[in-house]
Amino acid sequence: MQNLTRSFLVLAASLAAIFPASAATYNDAIGENIYNDMLDITSVEVNNSATTLTFKINLAGSPVATDWGKYTIGIDSAPGGDTAGNGWARPFAMSSGMDYFIGSWVDSGNGAEIRNWTGSGWNLQSATYNPNPDALAISKDNSSVTLTFNFAGLGLSAGSTFKFDVYTTGGGGTDSAIDALANPAQTISAWNQFYDSGQNVDTYTIQTVPEPTAGVLLGLGGLLFLVRRRPS
Repeated sequence: MQNLTRSFLVLAASLAAIFPASAATYNDAIGENIYNDMLDITSVEVNNSATTLTFKINLAGSPVATDWGKYTIGIDSAPGGDTAGNGWARPFAMSSGMDYFIGSWVDSGNGAEIRNWTGSGWNLQSATYNPNPDALAISKDNSSVTLTFNFAGLGLSAGSTFKFDVYTTGGGGTDSAIDALANPAQTISAWNQFYDSGQNVDTYTIQTVPEPTAGVLLGLGGLLFLVRRRPS
């Protein structure tokens, strides 16, 4: 029994080596948001699988108890982009050039969109309520909102490095970035005040992750080899 237990431990170690963690946590100051705790970002966890990117936005308050907040991501992944706005025409921007915008809401049954900059305007690319080629999905709990989508549709691949910022905003069409992940200071002092991420952006590099089938077969093969070597 001890040998079998040891074999499973070896298998677990093998699979951990095959599937390395591809994640990073970006911390934000707490309390610089002057409006509501469920708009106050504490940190964002970014990770990728072989095909998807996931952003888990951790919050000081509950987006379940108070659900009118909106949670958005700006991505700068290529030259150009919108330097003065975003996919929802809210008063915030990435002056480095926002190429993709992910906007989400946690009321009305939850929902999210991906919009891309065409060079002259924003195009709706995927939506949880519409054709959804990027497999965009949203979930929430009492302290976070999580967004997942296929990264290939955003022109990204393994090894790609992109700039990003995460913003919380309100329910009004002229509401600005109440909090921004990459800025530890207060972003604005009035709801409609313009905010620019400027140089306050974060970066993430998509890691290469092997396809699971090959990894599992290799791990199981290692276990079978160990079991066959057990003394009778």
